[in-house]
Amino acid sequence: MTWVEELDPRTKLAWCLCLILSALLSNVVMVEVGILILVIATDCFFSRDLKSYRILLPVILVVASQILIIQLLFCREGVPLWQWGVISVYSGATPAAALGISRTAAVTFAAVQFMTRTPAMDVALMLVSWRIPYRYAMLTIVAKRFLPLMQREYRAISESQSIRGIPTDGIKDKIKSLPLALMPLLFRAVRRTSDIALSMELKGYGRSNQRTFEKQLCLKNREKIGMLLLFSVFIAANFI
Repeated sequence: MTWVEELDPRTKLAWCLCLILSALLSNVVMVEVGILILVIATDCFFSRDLKSYRILLPVILVVASQILIIQLLFCREGVPLWQWGVISVYSGATPAAALGISRTAAVTFAAVQFMTRTPAMDVALMLVSWRIPYRYAMLTIVAKRFLPLMQREYRAISESQSIRGIPTDGIKDKIKSLPLALMPLLFRAVRRTSDIALSMELKGYGRSNQRTFEKQLCLKNREKIGMLLLFSVFIAANFI
């Protein structure tokens, strides 16, 4: 565990919120790209692990293509550049698509940075400190552990289908075999959910209103100063 993961989750949440709000408030593509570069640069500096972002690239490309198509079809800003029947492409479509794509990427990468660099237990403790009942706060731990578990289950289903003769080598073959893997994956998800629910019931979750934890959050003075400086920079950059 790096020292970044040992920081108080409220400090990392403040960083994430400042990045996301800055991306949402800005209407300049270069600012969005700057936020995106800042997220990647901080991860490269502190951990040098960009695996989670590489996984996001196909999703970002699909979303970017959809944003571009929607802007080309429905944007009416600027002057007409091309027209065919009822379809018209205006000069403002490309800048609007670039802003939407860069903003989506910046917000997504900032949220992923917070989720990957913050242990699930710290998130649960943060929610408990905000007076949220622990039986709801613990759902963050369950969700963070459940998704990788389902990923391994899907990989096992794909390998089983490959042994039975269904091609699953390339991306095109995996897309074609996805409907065949949906029902087995759903069955395994329901089975795992039942096991988790039974395990939590046997451990007494929800029986009492309070529960003790091995770890307690403590916001250090340097973290408080860092959050104050962070919010000051955010306000100065966006409202002054």
